[in-house]
Amino acid sequence: MDMLYISDLYKRFSDKKVLNGLNLSVPEHSIFGFIGKNGAGKTTTMKMVLGLLKADAGEIIVNGEKVVYGQTTTNRYIGYLPDVPEFYPFMTAAEYLHFCGEIIGMKRTENEERCKELLELVGLGNETHHIKVFQEV
Repeated sequence: MDMLYISDLYKRFSDKKVLNGLNLSVPEHSIFGFIGKNGAGKTTTMKMVLGLLKADAGEIIVNGEKVVYGQTTTNRYIGYLPDVPEFYPFMTAAEYLHFCGEIIGMKRTENEERCKELLELVGLGNETHHIKVFQEV
C-alpha cells in the first residue's frame, strides 16, 4: 500500500505555475524527502499534503484517506520537518513537544509518555533551557 499517493496535482499563484500535474507515490514503511531548487514546488506540495493549502486540481491520499483542505485528520500519519522549522523560542523542548501532541489531539497520558520517550531518545530528558538557547549555539 502507498502511504502517500498524489495524482495530477496542480497549483498556480496568479500567473505562475508551481505544480503542473504532479504524480507521486510513497510506499508504506519508507522515508521520503523533497530536494530541489527554490520555487520548485516542494513546500507548496507539502502544504497541500498537510491540508493547509488548497490544490487547484488533483487528488492526495494519505494512508488510504483523502486529504481535504482545511482538515488535518490525515496528518496523524505524517512526520514533516521543513527546511526552516518554526519553533517557539520561549518554550522548552518538553513544552514544545507537548504542544505538538495537543495540536494533533493526543490523549494527555499518551502525550506525556511519548514526549518523555522522545526527549530521552535525543538526550534532552533533563533539559530545562528554552529553545532559544539551542538556536544560539
